[in-house]
Amino acid sequence: MKTLVIIGAARKNGHTRKMVDLFLETLGGEYEIIDAYRAQNIGPCLDCRYCWRKKECAVKDGMQEIYAKLEEADNVLLASPMYFHSVTGKMKALIDRFQVYWAGHVRGDMPEQPVRKGAILMVGGAPSFPNQFLGGELVLKNLLNDLSTECLGEVCLPNSDRDSLETRPDIAQQVRDLAEKMKAANS
Repeated sequence: MKTLVIIGAARKNGHTRKMVDLFLETLGGEYEIIDAYRAQNIGPCLDCRYCWRKKECAVKDGMQEIYAKLEEADNVLLASPMYFHSVTGKMKALIDRFQVYWAGHVRGDMPEQPVRKGAILMVGGAPSFPNQFLGGELVLKNLLNDLSTECLGEVCLPNSDRDSLETRPDIAQQVRDLAEKMKAANS
C-alpha cells in the first residue's frame, strides 16, 4: 500500500505535520511526502490548456515526478492549515498543477470509478466557528474527486493557537480512526 501525502504547511514541525505523522504511523505501508513549501522546481499553472488534449502538462518541471508518484499511489492524504479560510498559497499553487487530471473531464478519459482512497487533515488557529474549514474542504474534496480518489473523510483541529493533539485527544483519535478506515478500505 502506497500513500502520497501532499502537505501545505509553512511550519515544518507544526500541528499539520504532527497530524500527518500520527495518520501515517497508524496507516502503515509506504508513503511519499510532497511538501508544498519545500518542493523545488515547480512553477504555476499557465492555463495553456495543453492538458485539454493530452494527459500531460506542457510545463516540464518537478511536477512530472509528482504525477508519477500519484499514478503509483493507492491513497492520497491532503493536509493543510487554513490561511484566510482556505489552503495555503503554496498548497494552492501545487494543486493548480493537477489541472492535468481535471482536464480528464474535457478529454473524456476520466475514470468512471475512483481508483484510489483519500483523506483530508486541516488545522485552524482560531477558536472553532461555523464553516471554519469550509473553504479548504471545498478545494481539497474537489481535488480528490478530480484525482479519481474517493474521500473517506476529514479531520479538523480548530483553535491550534492554543490546542494541539496532546490537549485534544479526541482529535488525535479521529486521526487514528480515519487512518484505520483507509487501511480497511485497502484490504
